[in-house]
Amino acid sequence: MFSLMVLLALGGTLMSGNASAKTPEPPLPSPQQLDVYVESGMKKLHVPGAAVALFSDGKITHVKGLGRADDAGTLVTPQTPFQLGSVSKSFAALIVLQLADEGRLSLDDPISKYLVSFRTSDKALSDLITIRQLLNHRSGISTLDGNRSQSTTYRGRDAMTRVAAKLKVATLRATPGEHFEYSNANYALLAHLIETVDKRSYEDAVEGRIFSRLGMKNSFVQIAKPGSLRPAVGHTQWFGHMVERDFVAGRMMAGPGGITASAEDLATYLVAVFEHDPRIIPASLSKALSKDRRGGYEFGWEFGTFGDQNLIFHGGLNPGFYSRVAYSPQTRQGVLILTNMSGSLEGNLVGGTVSYALGLPAEDIAPASVSLLRLWGTFGLTVLLLLSSALSIRNLLKTKGKASRHSAFVKMILAIVPSLALIGLGYFLAFMVPEFSGVNLTAVYMFYPDVGVLLFLSSIIAALWAVLRTWLLTTSSQLSENQGFL
Repeated sequence: MFSLMVLLALGGTLMSGNASAKTPEPPLPSPQQLDVYVESGMKKLHVPGAAVALFSDGKITHVKGLGRADDAGTLVTPQTPFQLGSVSKSFAALIVLQLADEGRLSLDDPISKYLVSFRTSDKALSDLITIRQLLNHRSGISTLDGNRSQSTTYRGRDAMTRVAAKLKVATLRATPGEHFEYSNANYALLAHLIETVDKRSYEDAVEGRIFSRLGMKNSFVQIAKPGSLRPAVGHTQWFGHMVERDFVAGRMMAGPGGITASAEDLATYLVAVFEHDPRIIPASLSKALSKDRRGGYEFGWEFGTFGDQNLIFHGGLNPGFYSRVAYSPQTRQGVLILTNMSGSLEGNLVGGTVSYALGLPAEDIAPASVSLLRLWGTFGLTVLLLLSSALSIRNLLKTKGKASRHSAFVKMILAIVPSLALIGLGYFLAFMVPEFSGVNLTAVYMFYPDVGVLLFLSSIIAALWAVLRTWLLTTSSQLSENQGFL
């Protein structure tokens, strides 16, 4: 039900499919055509505000703000800061690479060399995790364990230390280095590493090592800095209806998704990254970005082939915000789009915009069928449980006190077994369904509040149904002969 949720929470994939390399590439749109495309998509999907930028051959060629930044009607401009979500990971990775370039750490060192308190439930195994494996999501830490702090708002100076403490009970999904599994915990630990090695807060490290060097005046880590413009306010959906939600996560999520930046600033950063600007880019990152590859993940960037183009890209999803950046090394063309809306019916404006801007095969921006099924299927299940429980309780009340030919043992079985099944169903809906996609129920509510509430209500209905039917059956003097499962 939630199979498309995880990589978007946590970071997101670029596109849903590849086109044949033989398909002729459409001409690149003009900046004006791109603006029209985005505005049309915003209207179709009810996106309040967005900002887009194009860069080519090392220069920013277009930046545009569209729509409104908040419900007060403030217009989005190129300088309006947006939460970037997992696009933030490249910032944390960049600082780690800078520290390695300075000789202050080695990427192949175990993380426990610097974070001496870090361990998982199997200390011997977690002691094998290297900094490189954290950077490339090959630590063995699960997606689920990386999403347990999505709702935190704690901003204490010891927040990064708490990240490591929370992982003491975590079980690694695989031997470190064995396979890829995207986890926000990797980048939370890297933020902790940066604070430890650089001997200053993560916020100060990002400001000093990236923002100030590039003149990014409307960029900050989570909390607006003096002199920056007021950031856009996020919007989440309740069954397709937009609701303003001004949520900023706690410092534990600063590394995985804490950067807030304007389209103008982010374009400046992306040009610096892909042009290997020596002010911020170490040789190790230049080498990684210059590799000819068709897929994979390295140093906070995803790599993939779409049509006949190899792309470097990343997506970002924070509660109320959805973003994407992409760059084609062959054409030296890049694009970014930032929006202040997320939810069950968010659609794919960001993916469609990237494809349109880079001349890739067109994408449908409408909400995917699986998204519709996730929302309305959960709604239907909640209604079904509510009606079924009401009818069941009504029938039990009608038959209470009537004679029954069942033995005491059969009465006990009829009372307890179906109720246990209902309790199991409630547990399955509240815990197992979200965990299938690497999140907990709290994280579902943060990103998809309507689905989260429906799952919670369904689990409560199932549990209450179990309790009430058990009470009615066990307190009744007799069971009716025809009393069945319900």
